This record gives sequence, structure tokens and C-alpha cells, in this order.
Amino acid sequence: MRPEAEIRVALRSWILTRAQAEAGRVLHDDTPILEPGLLSSLDVVELILFIESLRGAEVDVESIEPEALTDLNALYDAFFRARAA
Repeated sequence: MRPEAEIRVALRSWILTRAQAEAGRVLHDDTPILEPGLLSSLDVVELILFIESLRGAEVDVESIEPEALTDLNALYDAFFRARAA
């Protein structure tokens, strides 16, 4: 399992790249990723695939709660924290 900091950096980088954010844009761990239009609903599918690649395991998409996709903290808690324990 990758260290938490490495996972957060990878997620942050992926989101900013996918959103085609302007250079210097900062994405904090609690910045909403869907509300400000960073990611579209179609991007979420690609995000789940990226999360699977980071985890090295499939994600049960049927069990994803909407709250899991609110910000980096929620993404880490929902998809990585339990695996790290």
C-alpha cells in the first residue's frame, strides 16, 4: 500500500490535470471537487478507474456513497483508509 501522502498527491494531481486547471491552482484536501465544476459526472467514472489503479483493486461502484466524492479527504477515507488499517 502506498503512503497516504503519496496517494493524496496523486489524486490531487489527477483532479487538477483532468479539470485543466490553470497553472498554480491549489486544491486543498477539503476543496469540493464536484460543486465548483472541477470534475464533471463523466470525469467521476475516470476518477474511479484511477482510484482502482492506485489501490491495486477494484472498487464496488454499487456501494459508493455520494459523500465519498466530495473532496480529497472523503476520497481517501472512502477508498484508502480502510485498506491502510
